[in-house]
Amino acid sequence: MNKILLFGRSCKSYADLFQDRAPNVVICCDDCKVTMHKHGRYFRSVTTKQKMRTIPIYRWLCPICRKTLSLLPDFLVPWARFATYIRESAVMRKLRGKAYGSIAQSITAENVRVSRCTVKRWWKRHLHKASDLSLWLAGQLLFSGYTDDLLRHYPNPVSSSPVETAKWLRTILPLFSRKPASLRGYWSCLHSNSKIPRHLFL
Repeated sequence: MNKILLFGRSCKSYADLFQDRAPNVVICCDDCKVTMHKHGRYFRSVTTKQKMRTIPIYRWLCPICRKTLSLLPDFLVPWARFATYIRESAVMRKLRGKAYGSIAQSITAENVRVSRCTVKRWWKRHLHKASDLSLWLAGQLLFSGYTDDLLRHYPNPVSSSPVETAKWLRTILPLFSRKPASLRGYWSCLHSNSKIPRHLFL
């Protein structure tokens, strides 16, 4: 299992803070409701705008059910090699009409280039997730007392399309995460929210 938490301002600050020591947090098992124990670490690679880094991911163990939990920093999601803000940047540029090749060449330095096919895969995944996530976010906003008509933000309610829904998602994200850290973007702040279902991660 994985849990995403806010750790450091960036990948570099995370590496500086936790290269040799685990975060000082208290984690409870979701099933047993008891405090979990620190249980070592493993290392994984993450690609940022300028370079590829190897960072430690710390694990916790439940003393009752023996389940383990890995704590991911908010700039990562499970199985993603590129930092979350890189993927968000690519999708936002595609929403503005940029070509896949142009995006691939502009979002990272030359030594860590992302391929055109990878950008296209990110875009397709985003379109697939946008509908369910935007409806979930709209429901959360209404439940929290938001009274504005969210559908008036929808770009083209008459002839909707996955791209229009992705644009709508982009307009309601700031309503849900009002002040994301500039280095993280909206996706990282969203993923570190414990309420969001894992299958909706972007």
